[in-house]
Amino acid sequence: MKSEKIIIFGSSGHAKSIAETLEKLGFDIIGFIDSYLPKGKNVLGYKTIGNENELIDCQIKYGTNNIVVGVGDIQGRKEVVEKIRKLNPDIVFPPVISPEAKVSKYARIGEGTVILCNSFVNVECVIGKFCIVNTASIIEHNTVISDFCTISPAVNIGGDVKIDEFTFIGSSATIIQKRKIGKCVVVGAGAIVTRNIPDKVLAVGIPAIVKQENYSNNQIFR
Repeated sequence: MKSEKIIIFGSSGHAKSIAETLEKLGFDIIGFIDSYLPKGKNVLGYKTIGNENELIDCQIKYGTNNIVVGVGDIQGRKEVVEKIRKLNPDIVFPPVISPEAKVSKYARIGEGTVILCNSFVNVECVIGKFCIVNTASIIEHNTVISDFCTISPAVNIGGDVKIDEFTFIGSSATIIQKRKIGKCVVVGAGAIVTRNIPDKVLAVGIPAIVKQENYSNNQIFR
């Protein structure tokens, strides 16, 4: 059976992790889109194929409309998706789920979402579009994570949790069951969330408290 072709947008460490996952899934990786590297640059044995303009008529050029966005930054990921859709409305963003992750057949995973190795997504969870569930994270039953969220490595999320869009959960954080995290929130690494968290704040500590209001999650990358 012929392997399905796919192109990776970006060539950062996150994009490279996705590439290895795609290899394990049996995809035929065409190459990496990167505006900041010269065309033909070697990345993990593949080549950079140019900037985003390569995605115009990419079905004709490369035999696929499949794209995975390898951008860790939440706002950057959103901007890339919007740009790609304007360039080529026929682009397809398949969810990418590591064969080393365990995802319940009763969970729903949105387009463009990436779930990396050793993660666990339990029954009746809903993961939105263009999320990242990073290595060894646990998402328990009936939890809902909205679009463009990032769940960092080794996060533990209890059952019936609600996380609104554009929220970042730092490495090794814990969110106990039935809590609600607002939109555009940053939960710091190692925090333990024992109460609801409002929109647009930085929450840190054990237990997690609001450290800063009107916080932009772009600040954690820039």
